[in-house]
Amino acid sequence: MKLLLVNSNSTEAVTDRMVAVARTVAAPKTTITGLTAAGTPVIRTHWEFATAAVETVVALKAQAHDHDAAIIGCFGDPGLKAARHELSIPVVGMAEAAMLSAHLLGGSYSIVTFGPHNAVTIADLARHYGLHTRLASVRIAPVSHAAMLADPTQAITACRTAGQQALDHDGADVLILGGGPVTGMASQIAAELGVPVLDGIACATKLAESLVACGYTTTRRGLYHPG
Repeated sequence: MKLLLVNSNSTEAVTDRMVAVARTVAAPKTTITGLTAAGTPVIRTHWEFATAAVETVVALKAQAHDHDAAIIGCFGDPGLKAARHELSIPVVGMAEAAMLSAHLLGGSYSIVTFGPHNAVTIADLARHYGLHTRLASVRIAPVSHAAMLADPTQAITACRTAGQQALDHDGADVLILGGGPVTGMASQIAAELGVPVLDGIACATKLAESLVACGYTTTRRGLYHPG
């Protein structure tokens, strides 16, 4: 099985981190190909998100032809619907995959992410997916994008603190780490907090594999009708 993972921002280090995590959870015969879309190093504004969506789908259309499924490696899932419309293979967004997985593991979930711009947009995304009724909160970890890439220890500490606040004050019993730069940190935080802490790339990788293994493809009626 061949999976294509596209990072929607232009930071190669984030692509490498996501591919590394995907490979740790993928089946032995699954290959993961990483791809970095053109665009901004960090997606913060609605304009940058819209641009990232276009660049993500352009990259997928150019490279997905010999793959069995694709993963959008950005917690906003930019271009997800367009990619599903344009590609014949299943396309999985890391945010949607993590939210769906959280519903299987507890009664309510909180998302720990970074950047104040995400406090509202991620809650909006959960509502868009119809997965908001069990969203306890979106907690912003006090750490910058640059610091997360330079010092994973600082990022883990900040995410652990925000996660503990979600457990203590928001009623969450499952946590999601939201964002490519925090990929790979979930297992350590889970061990320290004693609750499931989900990694979006890990969830998306296993979900993509299961769709391919079951022979499922995107419908061509209704939402994804070819027009």
